[in-house]
Amino acid sequence: MTDLLSENAHSRHHHPRPPSVRRSSLKRPAGYVRSEYGILLRKNWLDATFHFCSTGAYDHFLADFLRQQQRPFALLDIGANQGLYSILAGLNPNCQQVLAFEPVSSTFSLLTANIAINGVDDVVKPVKAAVSLSTGKATIAKKPGHSGAASLRTLPGWFRLTETIATLGPEALRELLPTHVDLIIKVDVEGHEHTVFKALSQAGILAHAAAVFYEVNPEWSQESALKTLLQAHGFTGFTRTSSRRCHDVLATR
Repeated sequence: MTDLLSENAHSRHHHPRPPSVRRSSLKRPAGYVRSEYGILLRKNWLDATFHFCSTGAYDHFLADFLRQQQRPFALLDIGANQGLYSILAGLNPNCQQVLAFEPVSSTFSLLTANIAINGVDDVVKPVKAAVSLSTGKATIAKKPGHSGAASLRTLPGWFRLTETIATLGPEALRELLPTHVDLIIKVDVEGHEHTVFKALSQAGILAHAAAVFYEVNPEWSQESALKTLLQAHGFTGFTRTSSRRCHDVLATR
């Protein structure tokens, strides 16, 4: 982890990104499927999140938003899972850096494989840690068959599996902050959103962000508190991606 922090601390200033050939345009290799979003994904048939990503079950709002960025930008993908949005961002030639945070070991392995096969490992850097209020360790609960349901919040007993993971607090996060480009933040952390926002605030990262994309689930999200915190950092636009109770929001200045 120390080497990763050091590497990013020295590379966080903007440098023009040279054009490169993207391997995601090549034929599908064995062991992978081509997602409806156009990227390659390591086969993971027993996982619900893999099916959502491969069949295009998520709406295309964020995918299109990342593809359409025409200025140099960076993405903090907090809760990257198997890398759908990190890879889509990395395929945009205007993307200078993606930091893909995924703390669960098995999911992190899939993330790194998907980054490599899509040819974006020059710009997408996986970080095996969760964003929180302190740097250290925490216990995450996992739901069998649904990697996207892993959470640091208190969960029912049928979330039988747990794992000790690394966490990065505000001081460590500050060293990773990309500068001199538009910063987009995506947060999908299953009930840990307010803690993540507070950590980003304390790190000074929210003050630099151009847009924040986050999930709202009435069962665990503090939607009004999240909006209030973002408004305090200068965000004025809040676009819902759907009218459903469970939805995503894009906050902009």
